[in-house]
Amino acid sequence: MTIQTRALGRAPAPFAPRHAADAWFFPAMTALVWLGVIAGFGGEMWRLSKAGQLSYPLIVHVHAAVFTGWLVLFTAQVALVRRGQVALHRRLGMIGMGVAAVMTALGPLTAFYVQAHALGTPKSDPPFLAVPLSDILSFAGLILAGYRFRSDPAAHKRLMLLATIAVADAGFGRWTLALFGDWVMRTLGAGFVGSLAVGNSLSIPALLAVPIHDLVTRGRVRPVVAIATAWAVGWQVLATALYLQPGWVALTKRFVTWLATL
Repeated sequence: MTIQTRALGRAPAPFAPRHAADAWFFPAMTALVWLGVIAGFGGEMWRLSKAGQLSYPLIVHVHAAVFTGWLVLFTAQVALVRRGQVALHRRLGMIGMGVAAVMTALGPLTAFYVQAHALGTPKSDPPFLAVPLSDILSFAGLILAGYRFRSDPAAHKRLMLLATIAVADAGFGRWTLALFGDWVMRTLGAGFVGSLAVGNSLSIPALLAVPIHDLVTRGRVRPVVAIATAWAVGWQVLATALYLQPGWVALTKRFVTWLATL
């Protein structure tokens, strides 16, 4: 028995559901998402407002309200867990699932509407549909996984954080584009590497921060978190690849042209 135990080695320690660093990590990541969204969309709205061009269709306002509502709800959920109000957290969780379902439908619909109405203008960019579609598919998969693991608090909160970071991709992308987009494109070119650096140089590290946090604080990453992170990062990489793929460009142009005729 002793020889067999020595041969097999010591069993790995169980994943600790709590760590002192969690108290600052999850609120800090939540604040980072808010910063990315506000800096990304807020900066664009400020520029458009100064130019007298701050005018959006109703569906864009609804989209913004629902997605902001998700961030507010997520932030409240993080605060409730920190304060130990788990019962209220669970009740609000069911509301969150409803908001997530609305987001999953509203995100693509808004993207389709915006592209159809921008057709023939300088703002027209049908291949960009790869970004909102991949973001919402990533978000939906992570939300479903979060619901599946709702009885496992350590996995659940990581999955929900990954979902929130994934859906904030557009805000991060606008921020990086405004800050150093031109420089990156001149340095790395407008191909896959340059486009990935401009659009995802903040969102992908933010996603990777979740398993890295566990690796630093626990010495290992749970398989479900590793798979979920790969899922989220993979969709962002795929979106960049699709955006540059000639077949996707032709397909989306035909699709948006058809939408504009409806």
